[in-house]
Order: sequence, then structure tokens, then C-alpha cells
Amino acid sequence: MATATRLLGWRVASWRLRPPLAGFVSQRAHSLLPVDDAINGLSEEQRQLRQTMAKFLQEHLAPKAQEIDRSNEFKNLREFWKQLGNLGVLGITAPVQYGGSGLGYLEHVLVMEEISRASGAVGLSYGAHSNLCINQLVRNGNEAQKEKYLPKLISGEYIGALAMSEPNAGSDVVSMKLKAEKKGNHYILNGNKFWITNGPDADVLIVYAKTDLAAVPASRGITAFIVEKGMPGFSTSKKLDKLGMRGSNTCELIFEDCKIPGGNGYINDFPMGRFLRDAKLYEIGAGTSEVRRLVIGRAFNADFH
Repeated sequence: MATATRLLGWRVASWRLRPPLAGFVSQRAHSLLPVDDAINGLSEEQRQLRQTMAKFLQEHLAPKAQEIDRSNEFKNLREFWKQLGNLGVLGITAPVQYGGSGLGYLEHVLVMEEISRASGAVGLSYGAHSNLCINQLVRNGNEAQKEKYLPKLISGEYIGALAMSEPNAGSDVVSMKLKAEKKGNHYILNGNKFWITNGPDADVLIVYAKTDLAAVPASRGITAFIVEKGMPGFSTSKKLDKLGMRGSNTCELIFEDCKIPGGNGYINDFPMGRFLRDAKLYEIGAGTSEVRRLVIGRAFNADFH
């Protein structure tokens, strides 16, 4: 971990050398509540990571957050994404050999919290990219897939997404209708995905589809595919004009005889994939992360009242 932390530190050195902000903890203009950076259990490196990200985001994101929300557009998204890539936080849980920082989920949470403190919408897009897309490839992709996709996703050259939900299959994910039919060395996808975070912008998407409609249980008939922007038969609809999380672009994905190479599937074709599938289904069955966070937060806050 120390090596990875030093690697991340080198990437932020160019602006960490600026004088620290006086009374920084109490002056986070973009936070409703002061944050104690000396949280019990965090290492010095983790506290430094959090403060470093907060300083960067106060300068590069917080001043733009209101306009992003008002216009439902982050005009400099690609440039900002590459800045995050240069800092090493897009691939924070990815191995160093692919350009990642080789850190853990706690460091990932710290970064996501700080981005969300400046802009919840951009924090949502970051999570979809760094966790739902990159971390899935890290954990379940084969070596060829990792070498092909991870470096550009980690550098910020590519934007990533995950597509699971459909108009009639949100929390009930096993009811999805997107079908993948194997023909020779390819799969042909037909159907739609909906409410897909980063959908309008994504260059690489992990897409769940039904490969066996008769499977029992139904979850065993689901395969994940790596889809690239521009693949024949794949298109996106106009982005949604949402009430909240505006600026985190969301849209419908459309598959019309979309031809996917057989090597771009990694759930049923590769044994490690079943762990990801089952873990994701458990997560959805347990309820949304937001609800659980609220329950945990109430219990935690009760100790201080």
C-alpha cells in the first residue's frame, strides 16, 4: 500500500505544494457541516488523500457545481476526467500495472465523498466510472480485456458505465429483457437499457443481458458484455432532463442487432464472473445504497444526541 500511496502522491505533487488553506476544515464552502479530518481509524496517508482531494475539488469543481446543476451539463467533463486520471483516482482500486493506484475501497470511498461534497452529480458519475465499470473489469475481466480497456479508462481518456436497469426491470434485475443470442463467435444483442449513468458519454460500457431465458434460477442466465461506443447496432437516446443529479448524464441505451465479439462477455464464459453477478443481486435485494446509508447514519448520529 505504501508504494501505491507514494505513486498517488507523485501525481498530486504539482499542486499539493501550494500553501495550505488556513482553517481548511471549517471553511469548506461546499459542505453544510464541518468535517473532522482526524477520523478515528484513518492513516496519515488516507487523511492526506482526503485533504488533497478536497483542496483540488474546491478549486476545480465546487465553483462550477451550481452551473452544472442549472444547465444539466458539465461542459468540461472530458478535461476534468483527465485531471482525475492524472491524480490517479479513477483507477484507485486498480493494479499499478494497468496505470492504477493499487489502493483499497476505503480510499475509493474517501475520494467519492469529497467529489460528492463538491457536486453530487459528478460524484455519481465518478462512482459509475471508477467502481461499476473499472473495478468490475479489475475483478472479473480476463487479462486481454484488462490490457485493452483499463489503461484508457484509468487515464480518463475513456469514460465508463454499467448498464443493468431496464424500464420494467430496475430493482428486480432478473426480469431484464435485453437478450443476447450467440451466433458463431459473436453475440447479437436486442433490447434496451434505461436510467444509465454516464450513458450519453461512455466509451466503454458493461452491459448485462439474458443469454438463457429458461435458466433456473433466472440469475444464472445473465451474462455481462463489454460494449464500446460505435459498435454497429448500438446507440443512445437523448439524455434525460432529471430533477436531481443534474449534470450526471443519464439516458436510454438501444441495441438493435448489436454484434458483440464473444471475447467481450465475461460472466458465464469465465467462472470468476458468477461472484460479481451474485454479489450485485444481493446488493439490489438488500435495498439501495442510499437507504442503507440513511439508516446507518441515523444510528450513528443517535450516539451523539
